Amino acid sequence: MGKILDIIIKTVAVLLLLFLLYCCTFGHEFGMKQVNKIIGMYHVNQGDKAFKKHNMQDAINSYQAGLKLFPEHYEAWLNLGNIYVAYEDYYSATQAYENAILAKDNYTVARMNLGIITAEKLGDFDSAIEQYQAIINAKNHLISIPFIYDNKKSETANKAIAYYNMGKAYSQKALYLPKDKKIEKKELLSKSAEAYENAVNIVKDNYNMFYNLALTYHLLGDYGKAGQFYCDAINVGPMNYEAHYNLGLMLKHLHQDTYAIDELEKASVLVTSNHSRYIFDILSTVSMDALKKGLPSKVSELKKDDEVNSDKNRKEKSVKDEEKNSNNAEIDDESVSLVNGKVYVGDETDPAVINNFRKCNSRILFDSK
Repeated sequence: MGKILDIIIKTVAVLLLLFLLYCCTFGHEFGMKQVNKIIGMYHVNQGDKAFKKHNMQDAINSYQAGLKLFPEHYEAWLNLGNIYVAYEDYYSATQAYENAILAKDNYTVARMNLGIITAEKLGDFDSAIEQYQAIINAKNHLISIPFIYDNKKSETANKAIAYYNMGKAYSQKALYLPKDKKIEKKELLSKSAEAYENAVNIVKDNYNMFYNLALTYHLLGDYGKAGQFYCDAINVGPMNYEAHYNLGLMLKHLHQDTYAIDELEKASVLVTSNHSRYIFDILSTVSMDALKKGLPSKVSELKKDDEVNSDKNRKEKSVKDEEKNSNNAEIDDESVSLVNGKVYVGDETDPAVINNFRKCNSRILFDSK
């Protein structure tokens, strides 16, 4: 046994010596690269330690020193980019993220961060869309080992986020166009809506995705789809005021004053104090218009319309019955609180309260379209 171990040690020593001789002669360039890689990894490790301790300048210095010797370290480029973002040096951050992608083409996190920075901070929407499309098109190896490792869900979620961010980039680009570019603006908003729809087809319980999709169709003038997706957003996030408010405004525009009052009243309860007066003014105007027209001020008081088909009547009856059961629900002060002027619900909130906000009574107007 001792002789075998001795032979192994001598063999390893000889191979190491031959490797060193190769690096010093014919493989000098290769040898220097390995040495630089080792030294570079040391500096990167020092940068990681400084980064964890929030010593950002030390981290920058260490990462820069390490990446100068070992530029293929994509995680170091990512961390360096994130630090530059913290310092609001977006051009340097962009360069760092681009270097990370050069080192690893399918680096989803770097592409996502690069897309967000170029769109949100630099206004380069086309470059951002290009990054999101690359994430969507990427064919990463999906590995699923029960109870050990599974990247299928994360890859699917990343594609949903990429579609969502792409939708935002298209809509932002559209809003920056001059008013006379109506055709181009409509094309961009249509692309935005398509991207958002792809996102909600993957992630079906995200308020922001549904809300932005509804808002995009609202801007396009497709009130049927806008109404459906506002209702979907309300169903997912009933305690967010934006969907209630925008739906209320749209219903006001469609002369559906009773339904508009229903949504605006909910928005007025949920809104932050900075916007409450504006919403109350609109609510007051709609309520006065409804009063002048002799319309009911409550959804539960809506009368049947004899000219509406029987199927729609059944839907309206169902809505009325539900409204009767929960119309008098009150907010429990112990389970619903105000934080910075916005309503937050606690674990003990009466489900009737949340269900009351979740109801989108005007859905019957859009489902039939």
